[in-house]
Amino acid sequence: MKEKLNKQGVLSFLKKYGYIIALATIMLVLSIILIVSANNDEVVDNKPVNADPISFYSPLLTYTIAKDYNDTNLVYNTTLKQWEAHKGICFTAPENSEVFACLDGVVEDVYSNHLSGTVVVINHSNNLKTYYSSLNENVAVKKGDTVTKGDVIGRVGVTGNSELELGNHLHFEVTENNVKVDPSIYLNLENK
Repeated sequence: MKEKLNKQGVLSFLKKYGYIIALATIMLVLSIILIVSANNDEVVDNKPVNADPISFYSPLLTYTIAKDYNDTNLVYNTTLKQWEAHKGICFTAPENSEVFACLDGVVEDVYSNHLSGTVVVINHSNNLKTYYSSLNENVAVKKGDTVTKGDVIGRVGVTGNSELELGNHLHFEVTENNVKVDPSIYLNLENK
């Protein structure tokens, strides 16, 4: 008798609320499918699939690469007389050569210190920042300025004491998510 009442209760419940349960289940399954397919389309290795690749404008028109990026082998710094990783690219160039913003952004900082000299830091989208060091003291931008790819931000100098042996040069660094990365990933030196 109890089994018959339980069976009738379940049947009665399903008749009354079954369509709501079925509709909720279908909506849940569809939602999961949409979320999974949207995530698969948008991101591969934490990078947007459909995003255009970022290509920097060259920071100088005339240059020679004096020191390339190297984070795997130590490079001897003759000025400081020590071995160190070189997490940037050093471009030698004629004195007072114009230095250009590599990408649209906002000037995050302009400062000077003994080792790096005069430095301009530009914050770009995609968690990228570019650092332009050893500039002439008279830079063309200030903190908070908005710059466009190709704008003059300063001139090559010899203000950085950490690489005096290079003479007039630009020490150029890139950070992605606050980690120094090889600038050549983004820097198309053919696109001056």
